[in-house]
Amino acid sequence: MSVVLLVFGVAVVAAAPLVAAHVLLTGVRVPRRLRADGRLPSLIAARAGQIGGRIGSLTLDVVGPLNEVALALGPKDIAEAVNRMFAAEREQILDRVARAHLGVIWRSLPGAAKVQFEDHLAKTVPRAIDRAMDEIIAAIDDLIDVPAMQTRFFGARPAELSRMIETVAMPAFRALAVLLPVLAAVPMLLPVCVPGLQGVLGGVLLGLGVSLLGVAWLFTPPPARWRPLPARLFTPLLPERRMITAFYADTVADEAFRLDVVIDELVRGRAALGTRAIVERRVSAIFARLPGRLLLSLVIPPRAMQGMIQSATAELLDLLPRAAREPELTARCADRLRRRVVDCFEAMDELEFLVMQRNVLRTELPLLHVFVGGIFLAVGLLAAL
Repeated sequence: MSVVLLVFGVAVVAAAPLVAAHVLLTGVRVPRRLRADGRLPSLIAARAGQIGGRIGSLTLDVVGPLNEVALALGPKDIAEAVNRMFAAEREQILDRVARAHLGVIWRSLPGAAKVQFEDHLAKTVPRAIDRAMDEIIAAIDDLIDVPAMQTRFFGARPAELSRMIETVAMPAFRALAVLLPVLAAVPMLLPVCVPGLQGVLGGVLLGLGVSLLGVAWLFTPPPARWRPLPARLFTPLLPERRMITAFYADTVADEAFRLDVVIDELVRGRAALGTRAIVERRVSAIFARLPGRLLLSLVIPPRAMQGMIQSATAELLDLLPRAAREPELTARCADRLRRRVVDCFEAMDELEFLVMQRNVLRTELPLLHVFVGGIFLAVGLLAAL
């Protein structure tokens, strides 16, 4: 009976990492009478927003500070794209803004006067956009809360986050499925062979110790003197480091910090008020230097002038998301950001790299310890019967 319990306990310990992986990463099948889709969502999917915010914070610690990440996107490139759009639509933008707030006054102006206004905008708006982009980059730490942005981004995409973490973490769980039963074989003798409460409690403590030791092995680089030993004796995360780095770079550049995602956060998200204030200051300076400004102030009510400033600001802000969706610009920005992420990750030493991977799931990994400790408890209770 003791031998059967020992074999059973070790076999279940071997299955524990794979069970934990399913609960964490892929979800669990349940009868359809309990859930219509027949599956409980994975713990990662259920906590996607929180984990996404954690990933954003950890990644920023590696590739930041934020203003340098923003510079990697290429603000001058973005400003050039916005300026090209403005140049193509300058006449229509001016006409929309002026008609909305000046009405008859604008329609009655001679064509030469309108051309003069358009020429003024052609000279001043590109400089204003360049300076506004510089101001936005300088203030981006105050404008964008990266963890909050990533919390919203991944919270709306739980399946994508689960697939991302599964790609990185599944090799580690498979390695634990081999290591944990080896570590657990001797400690499992305690709950099997020592009857009573002492064996049960001692077994639970040893089980937790086995699980903690396995996870510590997973996230600890091998000492230099052990390097000649076979690579399979060490954490599988280091041989996969290049793949994991590329995965982070693609996720940051093509998903989480993609140009249109950042611009949407600046223009339409929580940073919108700050971004608008920066652009509006530049637009106000343009209107303050309009040709014939003193004469215009006698004809145009202050409320109409302020309305034109606000409308012109809205027009320029509307160009930003449209420019951010230009395929060529998006690709160039993503390539620059991808190179920065790869360079920063490759500059990390092994321990820093492994600690970061551990911190991604720092509040979810204890689930594995609970499973292993529960197995030792169950074996001890069976042995006591």
